[in-house]
Amino acid sequence: MKSTNLVYLLVIFFLGASLVILKDGKCGLEILDSYTQEIMGNNVGFYVKFKNNSTKSIDAFDYKVNYLNGFNELKGSKEFRWQAGNLINDLEPGETLKDGATNWVKGANKIKIQIIRVHYSDGTVCK
Repeated sequence: MKSTNLVYLLVIFFLGASLVILKDGKCGLEILDSYTQEIMGNNVGFYVKFKNNSTKSIDAFDYKVNYLNGFNELKGSKEFRWQAGNLINDLEPGETLKDGATNWVKGANKIKIQIIRVHYSDGTVCK
């Protein structure tokens, strides 16, 4: 992670993050918590905690973050991917995972997270 990204994420937590209640789980992948922060009229980043409630190991998933204003009007959208690799283990049943990203979305003060698809270690995909 770049040092500037780390600084932005720290700003989110130390300035008081807003709890986001707009979240959709899918395919046994639940969104437990999510937080975001608006500073000077811009959304500067988010944090999300996922839990594998399926009976299979997950080795990749895609999710979408919609950035909304106070009137629930869409101000922007970005897709993200998490995937296991050489240093990152699969997400086993019952395990949790924390993810987050910095961004700069003008006018957004909340987010809605949606799971797009989940890839299990046995090769199956859930959409």
